[in-house]
Amino acid sequence: MEQHFLADNALGQFLDCLTQYGALHGPTRTSDGVDVFGPIQAGIEGLLLDYRRTLIPPKKYLIPPRQTILNYATATGYTLPTGPAPQLVLFGVHPCDLQGIDYLDRVFMGDRPDQLYRRYRDAITLVGLSCEPDAFCFCASPVKAPHNADLFLQRIEHGFLVSTETSKGKRMLAGLEPLLTKTEAAPPPPVESRMMSRLNDVAVTGRTFPDSPLWESFAARCLSCGACSVCCPTCYCFDVLENGALDEMTADRLREWDNCLFRAHGEVAGGHNFRPTRRERFHYRYLHKYLGFGALAGVPACVGCGRCREVCPVAIDLTELFAEGDDVCA
Repeated sequence: MEQHFLADNALGQFLDCLTQYGALHGPTRTSDGVDVFGPIQAGIEGLLLDYRRTLIPPKKYLIPPRQTILNYATATGYTLPTGPAPQLVLFGVHPCDLQGIDYLDRVFMGDRPDQLYRRYRDAITLVGLSCEPDAFCFCASPVKAPHNADLFLQRIEHGFLVSTETSKGKRMLAGLEPLLTKTEAAPPPPVESRMMSRLNDVAVTGRTFPDSPLWESFAARCLSCGACSVCCPTCYCFDVLENGALDEMTADRLREWDNCLFRAHGEVAGGHNFRPTRRERFHYRYLHKYLGFGALAGVPACVGCGRCREVCPVAIDLTELFAEGDDVCA
């Protein structure tokens, strides 16, 4: 089958062309040695093509850790913040993170769309990149383009196969045609993830493992640092705060990341806590992450990126529960 091919030596020009669609951001490494998504300002200088995962997923571009969602004034009441979102091109997004963005799209742009989220999402162009799995990740397909990739680069010898799954991507490909050649090269074979198959089977059967001794083990080891939720590409729990100005006439309503493993997450007025113990909080996280929630019940929110398994300081791995489900996951 004839496909578009981008040679390694044309990647710099390819990236330059992408800047016409917005400021270029991609995987890079900080001076502290941390892999992050950030601005790419000098062509391929500083761009990581062989990274495994960034510490914080690209969800930070769609639901920032802290953002103003409404402005208040006594004369006008509550209004959405004005001004467009910055046009961005996210380059080098792995399939797992593309799937994470797709999940967030379904949450925030479903029956009752979040207008602020839509504003940020519409301003982002997604350019995916295939990856090499390691011991932590188990995504469904590290080499296949998810449907929301405007462009997807699949690494092969001496360059990349370039494909698209969107109408926007087809327009982009037309403009990039001078940099591309036709090839009959076969794409790498798809990689099957047995763990992801288990996860989907567990979601279908609704296994909650309420009597598993692992819950007590997890709770005894957990430091309640919340790193697993912060680094998750689909965790979207947030708190809403009112920040009144000293003039007593204006205020901002803020949305900031929250964490279901924090004790305060389940607290309500009057001091009652719906999940007072760490075991209950772990079980809640499992229900949300692997069995879905609300309108997405039955749709796992885990994309197999491996971040939570890698960053946990006490090596907690919720997928250990699936070993107890071999009777339903075989």
